Amino acid sequence: MLTNTLALKYAQAIYEIADEKSMLDAVEKQLTMVVATIAEHADLANLMYHPLVPAQAKKDTINKIFADELDEFVRNFLLLLIDKRRETALAAIAQEYVRLANEARNIAEAEVFTARELSVAQLEALATKLSEVTGKKIVLKTTIAQDLLGGIVVKIGDKLIDGSVARQLKALKAALLTKPASA
Repeated sequence: MLTNTLALKYAQAIYEIADEKSMLDAVEKQLTMVVATIAEHADLANLMYHPLVPAQAKKDTINKIFADELDEFVRNFLLLLIDKRRETALAAIAQEYVRLANEARNIAEAEVFTARELSVAQLEALATKLSEVTGKKIVLKTTIAQDLLGGIVVKIGDKLIDGSVARQLKALKAALLTKPASA
């Protein structure tokens, strides 16, 4: 819980600066790139997240690796995280930033779970329908769920749309059990 509150606080701070500078997309790309780069290189992750590595070594590393790829205020933000010993929250901060930026851009992320891969046409139709229902532009994040027999489960924020075969079978069973038998 503390990490989420902390991540939201820092994400809100960089979001406000990015919004003032009309750089929501650019900052999102930069934060995402930094998080992905650190995640892809185990040695870099060990250096950045290890509590015994001096802050100056971490700051020098950020400056060397990302010097030409980050706007100055984004780089300064990362250096501030290091000074405050909050670098381990970077991935959560970036995730919260994307959520805030998407809210401002009227974009909602939908997690889609299916039993098998959907075609491009099916994905486009699903995104269009969800967009009509929510009134927002929808970005789909698809996952193949091995435990689904069939159908689809969609999660948008705290809303869940369960169109799975398992749920439909449960509903049918419940309906059959509650209806009296007729002769």
